[in-house]
Amino acid sequence: MNTPSSRSIHRYRKTALFALVLGLFTAAAAQVNAGMIPFATSEHSQYLLIGMGPVNSSGGQPGIGQAVNMNNFELGANKAPSPAPSNFLNSGGGPSLRGNVPNIPLHAKPVASGVSYDGNVAITHPGGVFNLQDVGVYADLGVRTAGSLPGSNAGTQNSFFNDPNMFPNTYTPTGFSNPGVNHNTSGFGLDVNPGSAVQSTRMDSPNLAGITPNHSFAPLLAEIADARATIPTLASTSTLNLAGSGGKISTHTTINLSPGLNVIDILTGGNDFLLENSNLVINGPADAAAIFRVPNSAKMLISNGNILVGNGGIGLTSVMFFSNRQDNAQHFNFNNTVLNGVAFWTVGNRGGEININNAQGCTQLVADKITLNDVRFMRCAFTPEPGTAALLGLVMFGVTRRRPRGARRSA
Repeated sequence: MNTPSSRSIHRYRKTALFALVLGLFTAAAAQVNAGMIPFATSEHSQYLLIGMGPVNSSGGQPGIGQAVNMNNFELGANKAPSPAPSNFLNSGGGPSLRGNVPNIPLHAKPVASGVSYDGNVAITHPGGVFNLQDVGVYADLGVRTAGSLPGSNAGTQNSFFNDPNMFPNTYTPTGFSNPGVNHNTSGFGLDVNPGSAVQSTRMDSPNLAGITPNHSFAPLLAEIADARATIPTLASTSTLNLAGSGGKISTHTTINLSPGLNVIDILTGGNDFLLENSNLVINGPADAAAIFRVPNSAKMLISNGNILVGNGGIGLTSVMFFSNRQDNAQHFNFNNTVLNGVAFWTVGNRGGEININNAQGCTQLVADKITLNDVRFMRCAFTPEPGTAALLGLVMFGVTRRRPRGARRSA
């Protein structure tokens, strides 16, 4: 069998690359072509956020309570440089990441700025609700709920769907700035306050713009159930052994994938998996994909760090971090981070939560409960195919997709 190149992990300090072995050992398993993921992706690929619960405090069925709760900024857009400085808008603009996260390295794929209209949200249980505070949603489908209205809306305020005035702000990238930071852009942004947004696009009552109630998620839930059953059974191709470091990555690290599907088990020695003050770059050729399996004994934590795909050809839809932890804890907890080309799924179906504060980039989040504060996210769903490097049109600055019909209508 060929030895996967994912054995080799390289760390860099500043602009130099240093070789380092982090315990990525090859398992006796055949690679799978990246276009042959053994579960369907057509349903989940439509959504940036999929909230399936959570369970109630007494252990009831998933779907009882707030599935998605978000405060500030935008879905389906990143109208800011990356990482965003604190002063690119008069209001502060947020999330304020420059200086709080590492510089984005030159061998990582650029993080796009613009409006992608891919911020769709799924609330999959009739008892699940969403709450959006001061959020601009840019999407072709908007927010779909299994429940009825107004019950599925748990108090949304000052949030707008495809606002033509670009709530919460405008931003025009004009070039490169800050040498040594990969594809940061200079430009200007203007605040758009709730009163300046087009009021017919309000997502709260009575307009409820962009919200579709009573939607059937049976195909989506079947697809996620299939992935939940399949991913734990996939043969491991390698391991990321962090047991010796207490489960922590605290030095800039690059993982180089082999062609095909890489199934990588993270070993933490019983500790949580922590990325701290560092970049984790996942690189590989165009036909590479990776599923990183977080052990059920561990949570995944980020503190002042970034997870990014590399510029070696790998697509923006080819990497997933997967948890099947069976409790209602915060399985993914991130503070100050840029995410680009990486999806995070926790599907234990017991109320597990993804909690992210102060973040931007391109990702997909699947959990019983999703809590977001001060984020700007575009969608990078896990749908690996050969040659997806240019998928979504997010590799250049100022990207703006064709405005959906709903945006014209609401204007």
